[in-house]
Amino acid sequence: MKFLIKDLSRMTSFSPARIRKWQERYRVFKPTQGGNGYWYFSNEDYLVLRSIQQRLAMGQKLAHIMSLGRDHLLSNLIHDEFTQGEWRVIQLIKDSNYSTLEKEMEQERRERSYVRWVRSTVQPMVVTVGRAWETGFISISEAHALIRWLHAYLLQSVKEFDSPAAIDWLVTTFPGDPHELGSLMHYCMLRSRGKGVRFTGMLPREELLRELRDGNYRAVSISVVMPQEREAIDALRADIRSINAELRIYFGGYAISKKDQRAPGAGDNANTEGRMAEGASGSST
Repeated sequence: MKFLIKDLSRMTSFSPARIRKWQERYRVFKPTQGGNGYWYFSNEDYLVLRSIQQRLAMGQKLAHIMSLGRDHLLSNLIHDEFTQGEWRVIQLIKDSNYSTLEKEMEQERRERSYVRWVRSTVQPMVVTVGRAWETGFISISEAHALIRWLHAYLLQSVKEFDSPAAIDWLVTTFPGDPHELGSLMHYCMLRSRGKGVRFTGMLPREELLRELRDGNYRAVSISVVMPQEREAIDALRADIRSINAELRIYFGGYAISKKDQRAPGAGDNANTEGRMAEGASGSST
């Protein structure tokens, strides 16, 4: 990956002036100059800087850290945020190279069942993007571009599955929560299993209740990504129950515990396909 000095500064909170001073004095980075005159730092340069940052936080003296040299700082990393595979995904996203990303995802989809592909390929990628956004590797615009592409790609991917004529399962997102990838992945897995399911994304509370009142649904799955008070979840569940006491209600997602994923009274034999894709959503989705 290639970073400008301002990128390294954003990701580590060290000022560009300090990074530049360390480079001039200790030569622990190896930037290369592009044709546009800018100096670009590599992924290894970032790891060296992170190693310096972590060692400083542990109380080590700067002079001692720098005396270790670049090779030692690289070969004795305290913590590396991403695997090589995750670095590759991040770079493809930063380059907007969605054609290559799609080819690689399609190859993996041919090698396993659809549900397993969502859980082992798509879901981890979404989590990686969220982590990369949180640590500053991916900008909010890059994350949003990936989300838009992935929405279209997933909706296209389920067209190969026939949808039953009767739609009796609604998949949505907690009212006011704009993060829809978790619920979309859940919808796609249900579609692949032949369920009569409708995906709406996030609906305002009144619209969600109106849809459940007017539709002929037997189940609803609600993704919760943004943290919600337990009282808010219970209140929505109660409102839904007031419309249809027999409706199966499933909550799930990044911000909800497993004990909340099944509605009270659903029974021990409740269809486990109703559980939402756990951990499928991060702060970039």
